Amino acid sequence: MPVRRVRTPLLARLRFLAYALRLLAPRLAILAGLTIAGGLTLLGRGSAQEVAGLDFVAACYQVYTQLFFEHVSSLPEDWVLRLMYFTVPIAGAFIVAEGLLKVGLSLFDFNNHQTAWIRIMAQTYRDHIILIGLGHVGFRVLEELLARGRPVIVVEARGEGPFVEEARARNVPLVIGDARRESLLRELGLDHAACLIACTDDDLVNLEVGLDARQINPNIRLVMRFFDQNMARKLGKAFSVDSIFSTSAISAPQFAAAALDERIHGAYRLGDTLMATLELEITAQSPLAGKNATEIRALLDAPVVGLRRNKEPPTHRFDRTEPRRPGESVIVHVAVDEIDGVKARARG
Repeated sequence: MPVRRVRTPLLARLRFLAYALRLLAPRLAILAGLTIAGGLTLLGRGSAQEVAGLDFVAACYQVYTQLFFEHVSSLPEDWVLRLMYFTVPIAGAFIVAEGLLKVGLSLFDFNNHQTAWIRIMAQTYRDHIILIGLGHVGFRVLEELLARGRPVIVVEARGEGPFVEEARARNVPLVIGDARRESLLRELGLDHAACLIACTDDDLVNLEVGLDARQINPNIRLVMRFFDQNMARKLGKAFSVDSIFSTSAISAPQFAAAALDERIHGAYRLGDTLMATLELEITAQSPLAGKNATEIRALLDAPVVGLRRNKEPPTHRFDRTEPRRPGESVIVHVAVDEIDGVKARARG
């Protein structure tokens, strides 16, 4: 599967810039106050010659230039103004340096920076998906969602998790924290999210997160992972979970079907029936040769869902009216109990 990188919305970039400016706001306010106070002091205590032709804005500008050690006037005679001319540049340099240092540390502090960035990204998302847990299952789910262009925000409990850096390399908003905190779920935009997927390896964590999510947003779609198949079935009915899956229940049909036939691509249980996707090779002697997908379905009594051309990967995109040739393979959807009969009809 190709690596999909998440594009950062322009609105998120602008909001992050505003966030950085808010960090500087107190220092900018102090500099503005110092400039205004200095301008008023210059107008009030300067001699007639010193303030000649100066209005309030011009006086403030003279003080402003002193903040950056650029004096536009000579040293005044008044001792208060002399003190101001010496102290304002030092105070200005200290305030500017301290403000830039704090902003720099805030932006380069990875945890604070990431938390603020993810919160901003969540504000720009609508109908996004919140994925809880980035283990082996969670990362595969993330890849599938990104491949379909869905916006995803990820929560992982452990910063040293095996797929954390992989997710960040794709620019996926990812926060390290405890998803059982309601405040964290709210910060991730749960109230305007489309779906929450809880797929950690802890059933109780998945349950708690799901219940909190339903309480915060009653309309959100809940998809939960459970190891205990019976518990999964009962909880799904009791708590109105939209989809609840047991990993063992999903994988068991796949293993069983693969043991029965080596050309099985996938399997699942539909009620009491084990269904599978079976690959059938078309030979020169096969009655499938020269027939299109509709004719093959009628012959095998099984729908054609995929095609493999020679040694290429299988695909579901193919011309269903085109006659199939020897060397190709068709992939059909069939009940496992009917595989032998389908293979017999395919051989003729």
